Amino acid sequence: MTNEQMTNTLRLWCRGLASAVALALLAACASADKPKPVVVQSVVQAPGKATVTVSELNDGASVVLEAAQELRVDLPSSAWAVANNLEWSVVDLNPGVLNVLGSRFERGLRDNNPAEAGGTTVWRLKPQAAGRVNLKFALRRPHSLNPATQTVGFDVTVG
Repeated sequence: MTNEQMTNTLRLWCRGLASAVALALLAACASADKPKPVVVQSVVQAPGKATVTVSELNDGASVVLEAAQELRVDLPSSAWAVANNLEWSVVDLNPGVLNVLGSRFERGLRDNNPAEAGGTTVWRLKPQAAGRVNLKFALRRPHSLNPATQTVGFDVTVG
């Protein structure tokens, strides 16, 4: 083998080694434990107002109510959910802190066919006593034991 051939072989070998080392370092960086993002739980409150309103956009939030405030929960129902008889229901509400006053369905805007329009289920709840409760809603067919297609929850504190 000539010196020129040996030099070319050595260069190719060094390039291959350098590429392998670079890939190994890159893989090590990619697989290293990265700090997990801090989830900041939002707090929803409206001091002095008669009503505190939350929606699915506030899912997981802490809600702070004064004893005289009403909680309004607006939950969307798509046209598909309405057509398939899916309804929002309260689940896992321990008694004593909140009292459900009722709910109503408000149909959204529609073009020509009412069956093609979704809407919003509006829940109204009133504090019954000071305390803390996990309020959870599920979207499913009434009286069905099948898993919910969507859930929304709030951690409610009544002061």
